[in-house]
Amino acid sequence: MDTFFVMDTQRAIIQTMESLYILATSKNIETIKSRYDFLLTLLPTLKSAKINSQYSNVIQSAIGQFKTMYPASVPQDYQLRVINDPETFDPSEFYCNSLVDATKRYYEKQLEEINALKKESAKTKRVAKVIDTIKLVQNELHLKCSASKSYSTANAGLEKIVSALG
Repeated sequence: MDTFFVMDTQRAIIQTMESLYILATSKNIETIKSRYDFLLTLLPTLKSAKINSQYSNVIQSAIGQFKTMYPASVPQDYQLRVINDPETFDPSEFYCNSLVDATKRYYEKQLEEINALKKESAKTKRVAKVIDTIKLVQNELHLKCSASKSYSTANAGLEKIVSALG
């Protein structure tokens, strides 16, 4: 088996697993946007490697490396599904859901901080900032996820958050 193929594929698998985890758990919208763009550069490597008969062995080796690098982490089902079958993975759908989930986490954290503020003017400024951030997320959803199945539900959920703030 070609050593470059193995190393390149293992790298792509590990970076895909890392990126998917970050997309699924982060509350930083900019991090999610950049990781999504990075993930899109990794998927072609997985798709082309999948046709190689040794791909499943490379996956096992990469998962072993992943567990060594992140001993406290257990590979999640969504990570394993993507690396095992990259052709059926819908990155736009995953991104849409990740953005919405991150926005909800961001909103909850900001709400706690807003409630802890003493001055009404500070609360008003923070609410405006949160609404602006959510509007940016809605724009990102429209640009990159408008064709995904959960777009309308996602956008409606974000509108609900904006309404609760306003």
